[in-house]
Formats: sequence, C-alpha cells, structure tokens
Amino acid sequence: MNQSTEKVQNLERGERIVAERKRLKLSQPAFADAGGVKKGSQILYEKGNAPTADYLERIAAVGADVLFILTGRHEAAATTTINPVDPERLGRAIELIERGIVEGHRNPSPKAKAEMIIAAYELLDETSEAATERILRLVVG
Repeated sequence: MNQSTEKVQNLERGERIVAERKRLKLSQPAFADAGGVKKGSQILYEKGNAPTADYLERIAAVGADVLFILTGRHEAAATTTINPVDPERLGRAIELIERGIVEGHRNPSPKAKAEMIIAAYELLDETSEAATERILRLVVG
C-alpha cells in the first residue's frame, strides 16, 4: 500500500469502528446519526476512510472508545470510570492536532497521531491560549 492510499484508507481502523458500533448495539444508520453523518459516510468510515474530528467527538459522546478506534488499544475500564472523556475537550485536542499537522506539513502514522491527540487532551485540562500555543509548537516542530 502506498503512502497516499494509507492517508485515505485504514482497513483496521474501519474494522474497529464496526466493532465499536456493534459493542454499543447500534445499527449503521443509528451510529451515523450519533456521529452527525449520513449512512453513506458511516459505510465509508467502516471501509477504512478517515473519520472527521467532529464525527469522533460525537461518537465518543455516546460511548465509543475513540482511543481504540485510532490505535487499537482499549482504554482501561478504571480510567474510563474515574476520568470519563470530555467530548468537548477531546474535540479541541483533535482540532489542534489536525491544525498542527497541516501547518507543519507532517504525515504522522495513526498511532503517532493518536498519541499526539492524547497528549493534547491532557494538556487541555484548562482552557488557555498558552496551552494551545504549546501544543501547536510541539506538533509543528
């Protein structure tokens, strides 16, 4: 698989989206609705097309394990129970990382991107311009 195809499709990620949808006992139309997309987009995501940050944020709000979708690793149950994911903060983290990737002309692997999103999420425990700038400097390089 060449690099340009990797950007567009990741079959394992698509399989993990299907697994999360089934774990939550949702149909494709119901999961698409939860993610704020049409069924056709849901089908494409399940085939491996890259989901948007907004979609990931919305499905996290209904209980999808976004870390698992992006990396293949499940969040520890204790972590999820003690520190539930804040969908708004996760969305800000994803947007910052995507902005930094574009501005820095970077092409990180899905695992590296997920690690950046996790780090950004942790840094965004407070809303501050300084945290935003620090995250962008880390990503852009």
